[in-house]
Amino acid sequence: MVEYMEGTSRRRTESEGGGDRPGGRSARARARAEADVAHTCERVSADPRFVKLRRRFALQFALLVTTFLGGYMAYLFLSAYARDFMRVQIFDSINVALVLGIGQFLLTFVLAWAFSRNSAHAIDPLAEEIRDHARDEGRIDGRVMD
Repeated sequence: MVEYMEGTSRRRTESEGGGDRPGGRSARARARAEADVAHTCERVSADPRFVKLRRRFALQFALLVTTFLGGYMAYLFLSAYARDFMRVQIFDSINVALVLGIGQFLLTFVLAWAFSRNSAHAIDPLAEEIRDHARDEGRIDGRVMD
Protein backbone atom coordinates (compact mmCIF):
# COMPACT_ATOMS: atom_id res chain seq x y z
CA MET A 1 0.00 0.00 0.00
CA VAL A 2 2.92 2.36 0.65
CA GLU A 3 4.19 1.76 -2.88
CA TYR A 4 0.77 2.62 -4.29
CA MET A 5 0.63 5.87 -2.31
CA GLU A 6 4.14 6.85 -3.34
CA GLY A 7 3.39 6.13 -6.99
CA THR A 8 0.18 8.13 -6.79
CA SER A 9 1.90 11.18 -5.32
CA ARG A 10 4.63 10.99 -7.94
CA ARG A 11 2.10 10.79 -10.76
CA ARG A 12 0.07 13.62 -9.27
CA THR A 13 3.14 15.87 -9.05
CA GLU A 14 4.10 15.16 -12.64
CA SER A 15 0.57 15.72 -13.94
CA GLU A 16 0.19 19.05 -12.12
CA GLY A 17 2.76 20.70 -14.34
CA GLY A 18 5.89 19.86 -12.42
CA GLY A 19 9.14 19.19 -14.19
CA ASP A 20 10.12 20.41 -17.66
CA ARG A 21 7.04 19.25 -19.52
CA PRO A 22 5.82 21.38 -22.43
CA GLY A 23 2.46 22.06 -20.72
CA GLY A 24 3.97 22.97 -17.33
CA ARG A 25 6.38 25.65 -16.21
CA SER A 26 9.89 24.69 -15.27
CA ALA A 27 11.40 25.69 -11.97
CA ARG A 28 13.62 28.18 -13.77
CA ALA A 29 10.63 29.85 -15.45
CA ARG A 30 8.76 30.06 -12.15
CA ALA A 31 11.80 31.57 -10.43
CA ARG A 32 12.17 34.11 -13.26
CA ALA A 33 8.48 35.06 -13.00
CA GLU A 34 8.73 35.47 -9.22
CA ALA A 35 11.85 37.62 -9.61
CA ASP A 36 10.08 39.79 -12.19
CA VAL A 37 7.11 40.30 -9.87
CA ALA A 38 9.42 41.10 -6.94
CA HIS A 39 11.30 43.63 -9.06
CA THR A 40 8.07 45.29 -10.15
CA CYS A 41 6.85 45.40 -6.52
CA GLU A 42 10.09 47.10 -5.47
CA ARG A 43 9.70 49.73 -8.21
CA VAL A 44 6.06 50.36 -7.31
CA SER A 45 6.81 50.66 -3.58
CA ALA A 46 9.41 53.35 -4.32
CA ASP A 47 6.95 55.35 -6.44
CA PRO A 48 5.93 58.62 -4.72
CA ARG A 49 2.32 58.03 -5.77
CA PHE A 50 2.34 54.72 -3.90
CA VAL A 51 3.72 56.42 -0.78
CA LYS A 52 0.93 59.02 -1.12
CA LEU A 53 -1.63 56.22 -1.47
CA ARG A 54 -0.37 54.47 1.67
CA ARG A 55 -0.47 57.73 3.63
CA ARG A 56 -4.01 58.50 2.50
CA PHE A 57 -5.19 55.04 3.45
CA ALA A 58 -3.42 55.12 6.83
CA LEU A 59 -4.92 58.52 7.65
CA GLN A 60 -8.40 57.47 6.58
CA PHE A 61 -8.16 54.22 8.53
CA ALA A 62 -6.84 55.99 11.65
CA LEU A 63 -9.71 58.50 11.52
CA LEU A 64 -12.23 55.72 11.07
CA VAL A 65 -10.94 53.65 13.98
CA THR A 66 -10.53 56.68 16.25
CA THR A 67 -14.06 57.89 15.55
CA PHE A 68 -15.58 54.46 16.06
CA LEU A 69 -13.69 53.72 19.28
CA GLY A 70 -14.34 57.24 20.57
CA GLY A 71 -18.08 56.85 20.07
CA TYR A 72 -18.10 53.38 21.59
CA MET A 73 -16.01 54.40 24.60
CA ALA A 74 -18.21 57.46 25.19
CA TYR A 75 -21.29 55.22 25.25
CA LEU A 76 -19.52 52.75 27.52
CA PHE A 77 -18.38 55.39 30.00
CA LEU A 78 -21.76 57.13 30.01
CA SER A 79 -23.40 53.78 30.75
CA ALA A 80 -20.99 53.11 33.59
CA TYR A 81 -20.58 56.53 35.19
CA ALA A 82 -23.53 58.73 34.12
CA ARG A 83 -26.44 56.50 35.00
CA ASP A 84 -28.70 59.36 35.92
CA PHE A 85 -28.16 60.95 32.51
CA MET A 86 -28.73 57.65 30.71
CA ARG A 87 -31.97 57.14 32.65
CA VAL A 88 -33.57 60.37 31.40
CA GLN A 89 -36.86 59.60 29.65
CA ILE A 90 -37.15 61.03 26.15
CA PHE A 91 -40.51 59.62 25.17
CA ASP A 92 -42.65 57.17 27.13
CA SER A 93 -40.32 54.17 27.70
CA ILE A 94 -37.51 55.43 25.46
CA ASN A 95 -34.56 56.83 27.37
CA VAL A 96 -31.17 58.32 26.48
CA ALA A 97 -29.42 54.94 26.85
CA LEU A 98 -31.65 53.32 24.23
CA VAL A 99 -31.21 56.21 21.79
CA LEU A 100 -27.42 56.18 22.21
CA GLY A 101 -27.36 52.38 21.87
CA ILE A 102 -29.20 52.56 18.57
CA GLY A 103 -26.89 55.44 17.69
CA GLN A 104 -23.98 53.00 17.89
CA PHE A 105 -25.44 51.03 14.99
CA LEU A 106 -26.10 54.19 13.04
CA LEU A 107 -22.55 55.39 13.69
CA THR A 108 -21.19 52.12 12.32
CA PHE A 109 -23.22 52.39 9.12
CA VAL A 110 -22.37 56.07 8.64
CA LEU A 111 -18.67 55.39 9.11
CA ALA A 112 -18.77 52.50 6.63
CA TRP A 113 -20.56 54.71 4.10
CA ALA A 114 -18.09 57.58 4.63
CA PHE A 115 -15.11 55.22 4.32
CA SER A 116 -16.49 53.82 1.07
CA ARG A 117 -17.27 57.23 -0.37
CA ASN A 118 -13.92 58.72 0.58
CA SER A 119 -12.11 55.67 -0.80
CA ALA A 120 -13.94 55.97 -4.10
CA HIS A 121 -12.86 59.60 -4.45
CA ALA A 122 -9.38 59.72 -2.88
CA ILE A 123 -7.89 56.22 -2.81
CA ASP A 124 -9.33 54.12 -5.64
CA PRO A 125 -8.40 56.46 -8.54
CA LEU A 126 -4.81 56.72 -7.30
CA ALA A 127 -4.59 52.95 -6.81
CA GLU A 128 -5.93 52.37 -10.32
CA GLU A 129 -3.41 54.83 -11.76
CA ILE A 130 -0.53 53.06 -9.99
CA ARG A 131 -1.80 49.64 -11.11
CA ASP A 132 -2.15 50.75 -14.73
CA HIS A 133 1.33 52.28 -14.69
CA ALA A 134 2.81 49.06 -13.28
CA ARG A 135 1.05 47.00 -15.94
CA ASP A 136 2.24 49.30 -18.72
CA GLU A 137 5.77 49.21 -17.33
CA GLY A 138 5.63 45.41 -17.29
CA ARG A 139 4.62 45.36 -20.97
CA ILE A 140 7.40 47.76 -21.92
CA ASP A 141 9.99 45.55 -20.22
CA GLY A 142 8.73 42.59 -22.25
CA ARG A 143 6.73 41.00 -19.48
CA VAL A 144 2.99 40.73 -19.31
CA MET A 145 1.68 41.16 -15.76
CA ASP A 146 -1.75 40.02 -14.61
